[in-house]
Amino acid sequence: MRWLVFLSITLMGCNTVKEDLGGYSARKASAMGYTFNVFADDPEFQVVRTNFGRPNSRTYPAAVAMAVKQVTGCEVALGSLSGDYNLTKGKMTCP
Repeated sequence: MRWLVFLSITLMGCNTVKEDLGGYSARKASAMGYTFNVFADDPEFQVVRTNFGRPNSRTYPAAVAMAVKQVTGCEVALGSLSGDYNLTKGKMTCP
C-alpha cells in the first residue's frame, strides 16, 4: 500500500513544468504519434511528453518542433533543444 501512495505522488510531478516557466498553463498538442503538454513564454518553451512508449531519436525533435508550432505559432530555433524525451526545453523564434 505504501508503494502505491509513493508511486501516485511521484507520478503527479511528472507532468508539471519545471523551473523557470512555472505559472504558465499547459497547452496540449499531438504530433507524429506523440502527445505533449507545451509550456511557453516567448522566447522559451518547455515540452513534457505525456504518452507512453519508447521515443524514436530520429522523429522526436521534429515532433517537438511541430507541437510547439501548433501551440504557439512559432518556430523552434535551430540548435536550441535540450533535455531528454520526457522534458525538452528550447527557444522559439516568433514572427
